[in-house]
Amino acid sequence: MNKVKTIILVVIATICCVALLVGGILCSRRVDVSPCTKVHIVILDSLYRKNVSIQELEEYLIVNERYGLGQPMDQIDCYAIEQLLLQHDMIRTADCYKTAYGALCINLTQRVPIYAFKVGEQVRLVDSDRRIMPCRTGMDTNLILLTGVINEQTIRNEYFDFVSWLLEDPYWTVRMQNIHVQDPKNIVLTEKGQSYRILLGSLDGYTNKLKRLHDLYAKAFEQIGYPECKELDLRFNGQVVER
Repeated sequence: MNKVKTIILVVIATICCVALLVGGILCSRRVDVSPCTKVHIVILDSLYRKNVSIQELEEYLIVNERYGLGQPMDQIDCYAIEQLLLQHDMIRTADCYKTAYGALCINLTQRVPIYAFKVGEQVRLVDSDRRIMPCRTGMDTNLILLTGVINEQTIRNEYFDFVSWLLEDPYWTVRMQNIHVQDPKNIVLTEKGQSYRILLGSLDGYTNKLKRLHDLYAKAFEQIGYPECKELDLRFNGQVVER
């Protein structure tokens, strides 16, 4: 008798498992072939920067035939959408996924400009990943500007490191305005609100050079006032020369 009960229980359990499996397959098929009813785009860092709008991104996806609205869910390629969005000038990261309720969700972050550079009359930006990006109308242009004898390699390497150091320093990040490269051994700095130039020389030892200038500001200029000079020269070892 117990053996019969055991067989019956096994048969019932097997039937339940098969039913659940078939139901799951049918359910997944219904989700896959059902049309996409909503495309939900979220710009995760829109509170901090507004370099691109959701409307622009929707139009970008539509033009490139990747918007997905109304298409069967199983025909929407999330990876292809992510790769397309990463080609957009203003997008840094893209994460795309489908829900069981017929929605396509896209979460994005924007590229972060670190500083600007000017070649000829064209101003462009360098982002936090050392990549060059365009400067759009309406973007925050209150960035350090690099001009002069520069090229893509130096823009993305030694000058990127220099500007990053300036931005991380609580004193210089609010003061520095322009970096002009006459040549690699003659770099000239300009501060916000000051008419004189700072002759840095080369980038060699720039942390010590600017520390000397900071000390001079703190111990003298900020106490008695800034001098009426044209230049402050940091090129001489251990000195700041006024001209």
